[in-house]
Amino acid sequence: MADSIIPVLPHEIIIEILLKVPPESLLKFKCVSKSWLELISSPKFIKSHLKLTASDKDYSHHKIIFQESASNFKVCCLPSLFYKERSTELFDLGSPMENPTIYTWTVGSVNGLICLYSKIEEAVLWNPTIKKSKKLPTFGEKLRRDCSYYCKYGFGYDESHDDYKVVVIQCISEDGGSYNTVVNIYSLKADSWRTINKFQGNFLINSPGKFVDGKLYWALSADVNTFNMCNIISLDLADETWRMLELPASYGEASYPLTLGVMGSHLSVLCLNCHEQTYSDVWIMKDCGVKLSWTKIFTVDHPKGLGEFIFFSPIFSMPLSQTTKGEILLLLRPVIMIYDGSTRQLEVVDKFGECAAEEIYVESLVDPLLIS
Repeated sequence: MADSIIPVLPHEIIIEILLKVPPESLLKFKCVSKSWLELISSPKFIKSHLKLTASDKDYSHHKIIFQESASNFKVCCLPSLFYKERSTELFDLGSPMENPTIYTWTVGSVNGLICLYSKIEEAVLWNPTIKKSKKLPTFGEKLRRDCSYYCKYGFGYDESHDDYKVVVIQCISEDGGSYNTVVNIYSLKADSWRTINKFQGNFLINSPGKFVDGKLYWALSADVNTFNMCNIISLDLADETWRMLELPASYGEASYPLTLGVMGSHLSVLCLNCHEQTYSDVWIMKDCGVKLSWTKIFTVDHPKGLGEFIFFSPIFSMPLSQTTKGEILLLLRPVIMIYDGSTRQLEVVDKFGECAAEEIYVESLVDPLLIS
């Protein structure tokens, strides 16, 4: 009789096993027992699980979210785009917005949370893996009605305070042609907006900002009427300070636009060759305390006309370590391309009709409703 009794595993072993279970299965495992519910819902377990899924070298828990013309969202697994012998299937996600429209944009993704902004309703923080979302407090009352302005957005994670922050930068046109910049920051922990008056820069180009290692990055222009870059600026989400960054050496005194992206855990810059315009250099930034350096990692060959297309499209990139040719994914709306390191060529890997790739995110258990 004693031999038929199933032994009880030590609690530490149970935790190690559950940490390797996909998020969607863990949601079901919450129903196993009260102790499992408490364990899987605990902040410590959620952070440990996120650390493992985000660092998975096969990127099996990374997804690409698409937005279709009807403003609903679809998703596919990131690695599937590298299987060129078969088409990639998209799955419906719906939308967390109350009134989905074509005027809904993806601001960014951090730790499985996706920030969405709409012209007709408040911004939303959404975890599509666990199907939980939070509508942000009203921000419209902070917008001035007696002037013209444009807004730039950013979304990131402040690790030192364990807080998620949304940044809205209003570039306001005053009477007489002068410009004023107002920086508004939303804290998920405090569930409120506030204004900081520390902005130092000219006119922001890319929107949304690129989030890397606790900072949001935008390219700057010296002239509001052009896309000519003069610098890069960063906002540290922990102490909310700004910093100016020099451009890569190859950019020189050129007047061509550049594109910011994210390469793994580094800020990346795509610089068009100013003279021939038939190839572009990709640089990554290495920030070692007070010292900053740019390293060119590869060059992309492309037709002359493609250069302009690339630089007016958002670029997100992620190296897949399992590919032997150093393939790198480029999301260039409305197409997805792969850079082949062995040939230095770009290749369109799939077309999804009216669906446009918006963002790469990792599956997680982070619940925007439970962070306080």
